[in-house]
Amino acid sequence: MYRNAFQMNGNVNNKRRYRIVLALCVLFMISTIVLASTMGANSAFRNKTNDQLRQRTINAVSNAIDEVNRMGSIVTSDMNTRLARVRQNVYLADQLNSMAISLSGEGARMIPHDAINVINEVLDTYASQISAATSSTHDTRTLLLAHLTQLQAILAGQ
Repeated sequence: MYRNAFQMNGNVNNKRRYRIVLALCVLFMISTIVLASTMGANSAFRNKTNDQLRQRTINAVSNAIDEVNRMGSIVTSDMNTRLARVRQNVYLADQLNSMAISLSGEGARMIPHDAINVINEVLDTYASQISAATSSTHDTRTLLLAHLTQLQAILAGQ
C-alpha cells in the first residue's frame, strides 16, 4: 500500500538532474574553450619556431656563400680554413633542417636531402683539389657556389 511512500516528488528529482546536466555542460564548454586557446597558442609557437629555424638556415647558407666568394681559384694557405667554415655552415643548415623535421614532422623539411649530399660531394672534391694543389679549383668553386645559391633560392622561396 505504501510502496512508493519514501520516493521524492518527481519535480524535485527533475530539478536536480537539470542542475547536474547544466553544470556538466558548463564544465565541458569551459574545457573546450581552454583547449581551443591552448591549441591556438601551440600553433603560433610552432609557426614561430619554424620561421626562426628557416631564417637561421638561410643565414647559415648565406655565410657559406660568403666564404666561397672569398676563396679564389688559386690555392692559398687559408683555403682549408675557409673550406672548413663552409662545411660548418652547411652542417649547421642540415642540423637546423633536422630540428625542424623533428619538431614538426616531414612537412617542415626545408632542404631536400639530395641537396646536402650533392654539396658535401662537391666539398670533398674541392678539398681533394686543395690538398693536391695541382689543378685550378675554379670549376669546383663555381659548382659549389651554384649549388649553395640554388639552396638559398629554395629556402627563400618557402
